[in-house]
Amino acid sequence: MSSLDPQAVASAFGHSQLVTWEWNPTADELHWTSRQTEIYGYSASEINSSAAWFAIVHPEDRERVRLAMEGALQSIPGFREHFRITTKDGKVLWVLGYGQLVRLPDQSVRMLGMNMEVTDWVEALAASETRFSATFEQAAVGIAHVGLDGNWLSVNGRCCEIVGYTKEEMLKLTIAQLTHPADLDSDHALIQELLRGDRSSYSVEKRYYTKNKRVVWANLTVSLVRKSNGSPDYFIAVIEDITARMRIKAQRDEMIEILEERVRERTAALEKLSMTDALTDVANRRRLDEQMVMECDRAVRTKKPISILIIDIDHFKELNDTLGHGPADGALVAFASELKRIARRPGDLCARYGGDEFVLVLPDTGPDGAMCIAQQVQVAVDRIGLSNPGSPISAKMTVSQGVATAWPAKKGASRDLMLNADKALYTAKEEGRNRFSWIACSEPPVESN
Repeated sequence: MSSLDPQAVASAFGHSQLVTWEWNPTADELHWTSRQTEIYGYSASEINSSAAWFAIVHPEDRERVRLAMEGALQSIPGFREHFRITTKDGKVLWVLGYGQLVRLPDQSVRMLGMNMEVTDWVEALAASETRFSATFEQAAVGIAHVGLDGNWLSVNGRCCEIVGYTKEEMLKLTIAQLTHPADLDSDHALIQELLRGDRSSYSVEKRYYTKNKRVVWANLTVSLVRKSNGSPDYFIAVIEDITARMRIKAQRDEMIEILEERVRERTAALEKLSMTDALTDVANRRRLDEQMVMECDRAVRTKKPISILIIDIDHFKELNDTLGHGPADGALVAFASELKRIARRPGDLCARYGGDEFVLVLPDTGPDGAMCIAQQVQVAVDRIGLSNPGSPISAKMTVSQGVATAWPAKKGASRDLMLNADKALYTAKEEGRNRFSWIACSEPPVESN
């Protein structure tokens, strides 16, 4: 697996404080995009292994990050962790790290991931939390005595301020009349535990309705006062208004969701980049190999044929030498566009196999369908009429095609299918090029009566 092109990543993501990485756990090789130096101060060669990377992770976070990565390798499909790293100049940064395990066609594994520097966000959130905590620690809290029947017996001024009632109005109400309906059952269950002696106190976050029907969040702590004979007497309730904190929490949760959505979008973009040929925008060799294995294995289950076309541009070197790299690249792009138009079914795949070779993967396609597609390719090449003045067989660009069809009987047939298509391509070239040749890899299954 090759590392992602840093220029392609920069093009996809602009200039965010984001680095992507790829780790080979077997060889313990860690590869980075170019921005790790800008953010962390270390060159790629200085943090090219897991040991080197863990060395710059903050000591208090190191074990947690290590366990997360080990868990992802053993049983968990991926990990997400907030942690600190120490840059080369000694600065501590907060990082939001993601890792995703990927299994390659040869069954080896890689872990692909990205680290986003979120120090400003973490510090702003911590500062906000600190300011909020300081405000409430210095403010008076609501205190009330509540009877066993739920009536308010006595309340302080802060308690009245929280719900917007006067003391006289409060004493005419019950606690249930101010409690949000969704919180009544949990309140009742906890009160019963106090009365039974199962607990001495409880704390819960709950909602109250104010006098003007506005919902406020409060942290309620309740304890039971008993008479000298041990029987219940009344409850002491300490009420702290946490509406602002809950609002911050909701905003934080929303911020995290937005951030995770950005990461999901960028992960999808990275995956597309890693599976796409940069010049022609068709599938690359990695995507082709994975698709071939998947479609051949599917053909075993469905007992349906699968065909492939290996398409080689005749005398492409002469085209490149005569017209130059720019026109040659343009010819590849134009030709790839035609191939995508031809292989347009949902399961079809057009991939760039090499410099001037392309492959069409055609699931559920027998010999007749495959040769029909090959003929369409020949017609498309004639129609676009690209010039190849250096070709000894035609002044226009031509192609040779190797077509192979198989009815795979067992998994692992993709390699034989490719080899047979390559043999057919060789035959087409031997017979003079500008044509296609077909070969069958196996016979159709015999249907039982």
